[in-house]
Amino acid sequence: MMKIKELYGNPEIKRINKRYILIAIVGSIIIMLSSFIIAEKINNDIINSNIKTYADIIEYNNKIDIIKNFSQDVSKGKLKEAKEVLKSYGYDENLSFAANGLFYKLFFMTACVFLAIFYLITAVCYFISVRDIKRVFDSLNKIIDSADKITNGEYRNIDGDFEEGIISILISKINYLGERINNSISMLEKEKNNLKDFLADISHQLKTPLSSLIMFNDIMKTNEKLSDEDRNKFIVKSDEQLQRMEWLIMNLLKMGRLKARAVKFDMEKQPIREAVEIAIAPFMQNIKSSKSIIAEGDLDADINHDKDWLAEAFSNIIKNAVEHTDDDGIIKVTVLQGKLITRILISDNGKGMTEETRKNIFKRFYKCNKSVDPNSIGIGLSLSKSIIEAQNGEIKVFSELNKGTTFIISFMN
Repeated sequence: MMKIKELYGNPEIKRINKRYILIAIVGSIIIMLSSFIIAEKINNDIINSNIKTYADIIEYNNKIDIIKNFSQDVSKGKLKEAKEVLKSYGYDENLSFAANGLFYKLFFMTACVFLAIFYLITAVCYFISVRDIKRVFDSLNKIIDSADKITNGEYRNIDGDFEEGIISILISKINYLGERINNSISMLEKEKNNLKDFLADISHQLKTPLSSLIMFNDIMKTNEKLSDEDRNKFIVKSDEQLQRMEWLIMNLLKMGRLKARAVKFDMEKQPIREAVEIAIAPFMQNIKSSKSIIAEGDLDADINHDKDWLAEAFSNIIKNAVEHTDDDGIIKVTVLQGKLITRILISDNGKGMTEETRKNIFKRFYKCNKSVDPNSIGIGLSLSKSIIEAQNGEIKVFSELNKGTTFIISFMN
């Protein structure tokens, strides 16, 4: 709450005080002039009444007749005579105020009554205005405190007891702004932690191939007796580690661009067939002959997508299926077109996964204990999820141990 000293030290309150003082001065002058005019009018009426009474005395000797004629007009002749007589004694409408005690009494009483009423009304209006302004200032102080907290990264809602009005709207807007800022701060904090984890993961993933490269290089530099055959083996191993690092860095850059929304997709409503064929093509040549990949269903279904990026997402999922399927396994890519949604099912009859693995499968650098590829980094499925979601799609996974796994990718038609 604002203190009285702070309130009256405020420039706005000082301006209000000056205005009320000016109103009081002008009002007092107007009341004094009005009281003077009213007292003068009453005084003149009394003088004229006295003149009329004296005229009655001149005209009638009988007291009863005089009293009866209080409310009657007097003849002009007698009235003029009475005026002349009284004027000779200085008693007329021009009677000096100094000699007229009645006038001063009327003036004093009228001025006091009017001034008292005026000052009372003015004081009541003033204190009501100050009270309302104080409430406004209290709310503004809350807003200022909230703004200070916002700059320090801390914010709480302002509780205002105002009815619908500009202050209530302002408090509502400040609360909304504060919530947005709080959410933004939380998101930034989350992104900061994600970036920290991301950099730690990159460091960890690059550390192994870098250590291998350093070791191979040191062996080749320091061992002069190393045979050409062994040297070529180290060169081949170094090349493998370099390729692994290149693949890792390229995919991490892709993920970073996707997270930052820096990728501009070439979205086009087109059949899904081409993206599926691009994804399958590399595996048709490399997988063992006993394994098979089948594409079936509504392959000509039109959905809005970037075929190259979506093909990469499919490719990572198919690669995961190939790695976890036995030699006689079957990997199916099935397209099901509905009235509202088109689904792409990538399924296998491989080893399946545990519930823990299913929950974590899309996390970056996650590798299950049963991974068959020692060089696997665990970034492919995370990248696939990012690509699909960036194209307004959705991906889910269902799996059962020793029966197989199915990835379901859904797009609105």
